[in-house]
Amino acid sequence: MLTLFSSFRARLFLGVMALLLGASAGAASPKITIEGGGDRLRDNVRSFIGLADEPCETPLWRLRARMRELDRQITSAGEALGFYHLEFSRELSRAEECWSLSISLTPGEPVRLDQVRIDIRGEGAGDSGFESLKNQQGMRQGDRLDHGQYESFKSRFGPLASSRGYFEGRFERSRVVVDREKNTADVEVIYDTGPRYHFGEITLKHDILHESLIRRYLNFEPGEPYDTDRLLDLKSRFNASDYFRSVRVTPRLQQLNDQRVPVTIELEGRNRHSYSVGAGYATDTGPRLLLGYENRYLNGRGHSFQADAEISEVGTNVEASYRIPMSRPAHEYVRLYTGFNRERTDDTRSDVTTLGTSYTRSEEDSDWLQTYSLNYEREFFVVGDEPEQRSDLLIPAFNLSRTKSDNSNYPLSGWSLLGRISGSPSSLGSDTSFVQLYGRGKYIQALGAGRVLLRLEGGVTEVDEFNRLPVSQRFFAGGDSSVRGYDYKSLGPTVISPETGEPVVVGGNNLLATSVEYDYRVLPSWAVAAFYDQGNAFDHADFDLKRSVGVGLRWISPIGPVRVDVAKALDGDRGWKLHLSMGPDL
Repeated sequence: MLTLFSSFRARLFLGVMALLLGASAGAASPKITIEGGGDRLRDNVRSFIGLADEPCETPLWRLRARMRELDRQITSAGEALGFYHLEFSRELSRAEECWSLSISLTPGEPVRLDQVRIDIRGEGAGDSGFESLKNQQGMRQGDRLDHGQYESFKSRFGPLASSRGYFEGRFERSRVVVDREKNTADVEVIYDTGPRYHFGEITLKHDILHESLIRRYLNFEPGEPYDTDRLLDLKSRFNASDYFRSVRVTPRLQQLNDQRVPVTIELEGRNRHSYSVGAGYATDTGPRLLLGYENRYLNGRGHSFQADAEISEVGTNVEASYRIPMSRPAHEYVRLYTGFNRERTDDTRSDVTTLGTSYTRSEEDSDWLQTYSLNYEREFFVVGDEPEQRSDLLIPAFNLSRTKSDNSNYPLSGWSLLGRISGSPSSLGSDTSFVQLYGRGKYIQALGAGRVLLRLEGGVTEVDEFNRLPVSQRFFAGGDSSVRGYDYKSLGPTVISPETGEPVVVGGNNLLATSVEYDYRVLPSWAVAAFYDQGNAFDHADFDLKRSVGVGLRWISPIGPVRVDVAKALDGDRGWKLHLSMGPDL
């Protein structure tokens, strides 16, 4: 008996729950219809209406009691957008399930701005930040009055004043005066910035470097005008130095005194030693092993040491470098380095030992990176069936580069430029005299639902005896980042081997390669691409551009895109070729 009753009670409970859930799922909701006027006016009216919060069960007498409030809300919504002569009608009705409201709008002519007066007073009257704000206020004579735009403009004064040290800034007057008869409005904003505060005492808290080095990173001194942007830039400088794990740059706004802002800088050092092991694969190099070691701060002066090795089927590259920060450590440094590079292709062999130094700098207000270098290079090289040659060169060079993008791993806009001039005069003891110019440019721009990627690469060499120019200084084309559809360094001037009777690619004085690519993002981390490449290495002005087309797949990984391309050479009888590569687009 007890069992039967319990079973009945359980079924009754489930049935009631099903009815409640069904009623909830099919519950009606109030319907509010707004007609007339533009989209923005209708949306604004809808957002002002408080009646929309009333449930379907609300009795009709309560809804009617709120009609006066509704009228005020519609009027306010219109006036907020400059429609001071808005006329409207509304009809409230109730069906069996719920109530509904219908509103019809007749906006009339909007109020237009007549006089717009923006006046900045105090020490900030000529401040570039406030001048820029005035020029971007967006309210001009003849524009429709928009109270939201006016309030948004006013709201920018406080944060701007605080960021530039005008902590006592205030509005002397801010108002909108509407003349309903003339259907015009005057806007008046008078802001007194008060005095500008200055940087005060700078307190450093650190534990790994000499304070003299850390102070060379500072971009302001006590007594200079306060500016939050300088604090943010200073934090970026410390973060980019690779010395610190944690950086805090804090203005002590609670301790303002004598119009001075004291600043505390707290720096927590990174681990001194860093080790890295990696592996990868690219069609040009085959499987590769990457090894790295870094001592981030050998001493309190910030000197660092780095050693890297890359081992692949094509070759081996080992380099060790010693870096010294200069008087502006965020913008200039000197490197002393040595290395060995071995590379093997089907037609050439090259073993290069390098000993050199470089000085890299950038200006305070520029993103262009300048590098001056002087290398001594001893190279043993073989081309085709020729006997091994030895080359000793002293090569001064100058590099200029810059990259600009939206700082994502899949940039929708950006560009990069690299230019280099180098040479090796025999007057300095080099075996061969030559002068070489090299340039590379990349450009990315969103187009439609995808983006266009353009690449241009070129080089020119003037040399007395080309046969004595080592392989590392010659130009070749073909490969993952050159002309796809062709093997790595398989394009260039050729000679016929006397032993095999086959052509041997010996490289050229000059280089020209271009690429046009379009890719389309099909998923958040995946994109498809189509491309056209052309280029070659050549001697003098006699050149034959090799062309290819292809399609590809891109995995947009956290460290940059991984590319899988299939390309078809359009010259000769070559088949389709697979290319695998990774690295940034710019």
